[in-house]
Amino acid sequence: MKRDFIGYLAVKSGVASVLRSIWHDQLTVLAYHRIGGTASTFDALFDDALYSCTEQALEQQLLMLKRVRTIVTLNDVCDALDGKLRLPPRAALVTFDDATQDHYTRAFPVLHRHQVNGLFFVSTRSLTERTVEWWNLLSIAIKRAAAGTYDLGELGGVVTLQDAASRVAVARSVSDKIKSQSVRGDALPLVQDIAARLAIALPAIEQQSDGVITPVQLIEMQSAGMTIGSHSHSHAFLNRLRPQEQLQELQQSKAILENLLQVPVRSIAYPYGQATDYDQHSRDAAKLAGYDCAFNLLKRRLVDPSKVDRYDIDRFPVPAQADFRFEASISGITVS
Repeated sequence: MKRDFIGYLAVKSGVASVLRSIWHDQLTVLAYHRIGGTASTFDALFDDALYSCTEQALEQQLLMLKRVRTIVTLNDVCDALDGKLRLPPRAALVTFDDATQDHYTRAFPVLHRHQVNGLFFVSTRSLTERTVEWWNLLSIAIKRAAAGTYDLGELGGVVTLQDAASRVAVARSVSDKIKSQSVRGDALPLVQDIAARLAIALPAIEQQSDGVITPVQLIEMQSAGMTIGSHSHSHAFLNRLRPQEQLQELQQSKAILENLLQVPVRSIAYPYGQATDYDQHSRDAAKLAGYDCAFNLLKRRLVDPSKVDRYDIDRFPVPAQADFRFEASISGITVS
């Protein structure tokens, strides 16, 4: 609340505009996850923590972004990192993680309508195997379970599932514990155990495929001006893998995408993206695999292209609202 109030004052007083002028040479990289739809859609069962905003809010945010910043492409950023060009004042890059179906059905039409280039990071295992990621399967199991009390073992203890709020809280708690225990990045067996304890059969592969983007859709998006990047192959916790395994993860994803799209894949976003989720071996692997740059999710609002480590570029998750919180964020001010 305090940060929101500071952001509100900064926008209403004109301080945000002044800051954008002062920091005119700084790049801001926005990170979106799910773009929400109606409660009747399959992806309404997905993890609420990765809901960024509605389709309508995305459109309003892009209009606001275009008014106060210049939206650039990944190629622009790579050229700036190479010293081949200087980014325009108040540059912004718009990115999306995980390649869920809503990126094609909701985000892509908005971006295309407003002639905004989006950078979409794809975990190629979900693309090739047509399965949603483990955290969404966990959310589906918890949201579909009958109301009652369950013993979720070491990952959750005894929990009571009743209303939507209690289910979201349990899903978040269990997800956090899975992240701390998921050895070598494979969380699916842990999710399957939770689903069994809830007496829930996880969705069949055919239904799961409704939640992820298809290769044909990805090609269409690229043909229409979108940029595709890697999010590793299996969305692994990279720093829990040996250096050679990290390199294989990044090489495999790059090879699959380049074979599909027939263009170089220049960038990767580290899965999960927090400082505890990747390491120097990850940065080295990104370089060795042939990527030109790599992105984290450390929530810092501003990046100096002349000083940043090109294999550790900051992004921040956008606020869900298209109001003063968003304007404050793209001005370099941290809000809740």
